[in-house]
Order: sequence, then C-alpha cells, then structure tokens
Amino acid sequence: MLNSLDNLPNELIKEHGNITIAIELMYMNVIPFMMTMSQAIHFCTAEMIENETKLMIIKSIQQTIDTYHGRGFKANTF
Repeated sequence: MLNSLDNLPNELIKEHGNITIAIELMYMNVIPFMMTMSQAIHFCTAEMIENETKLMIIKSIQQTIDTYHGRGFKANTF
C-alpha cells in the first residue's frame, strides 16, 4: 500500500488526530477492491483483495488502520 501519509505536516496530525475511515468494497471487472477514505483529511486508499472473505476484508482494514497509526493518527471505522 502506498503510504503518502508520511508527507503530512505535523499540524494536520495535531488538529485531526482522531479520524474516521469510511470503508467500501468496489468491483472492477469482477475484481474486488477495498476502498477507504478518511473524513477529516480526505485521504483515500484502494487495495485489490484476493476475495471477499471475512478474513481478507479484516486484514485489509487492519493494514489501512496500521498505516494511519504509524503516522500518529487514531483511526475509527464506519
């Protein structure tokens, strides 16, 4: 997953430290993708996933949350 969160100014993290992430599955030519977008900073991710199993979806969500946590955000999902 591309991690462009590293380029964010620290002021943005201080102001929007607690973020909410919207999550949705999208399909392109029957290929599933996990799509996410944070409310406060409007950072989007797209990740192709192997299948739509519960385990694969949870793994993808956790990777996204870990990306935010690694940069100092506290992430919630809806």
